[in-house]
Amino acid sequence: MDHAAFLVAIRQLCAAADIAAQAGPQNLRFDAFQLLAFFRRYDDAGLSHASSSASASTSNDELFLRTAEAALTMAGRNEFPASLALLEQARSLLHVT
Repeated sequence: MDHAAFLVAIRQLCAAADIAAQAGPQNLRFDAFQLLAFFRRYDDAGLSHASSSASASTSNDELFLRTAEAALTMAGRNEFPASLALLEQARSLLHVT
């Protein structure tokens, strides 16, 4: 997957986690904050494209892109458990290189 598409997906994942962390039910907020911190590492590394410490690949690029979009959609609909499940799926698709 090209770098731009990866960054779009990461930013969607960050946005979904941020929504859940701010507006989600209390019992899910800690998990949402952890996922937000996890995905922000990739977003921050993407800003300095030369950074190799947090570069990544995915096991399935298309699924990763679709999962990011779905996670943000579900968070926007206040479907926080579904959004968090999608965020976890996206995390499982990442392979740190």
